[in-house]
Amino acid sequence: MACRSCGSDKQSKFGVEINIHIPGMKNLEKPSVLVFPKLQVCLTCGRAECTVPQNKLPHLMKASAGSL
Repeated sequence: MACRSCGSDKQSKFGVEINIHIPGMKNLEKPSVLVFPKLQVCLTCGRAECTVPQNKLPHLMKASAGSL
């Protein structure tokens, strides 16, 4: 699959650890959500994207409730 930004086919996937925090001072007490997705990185332009695992989406919805 070609990069959405530059069209390059030089991409690689990496296992990563991402700790998602809900932004804002009022949300400091809300728990963060730890996910371990595969990160696809374009080795030409540096664009990176990942998909949050389905089982973590309810945790994000709960954490962000009233924050948006």
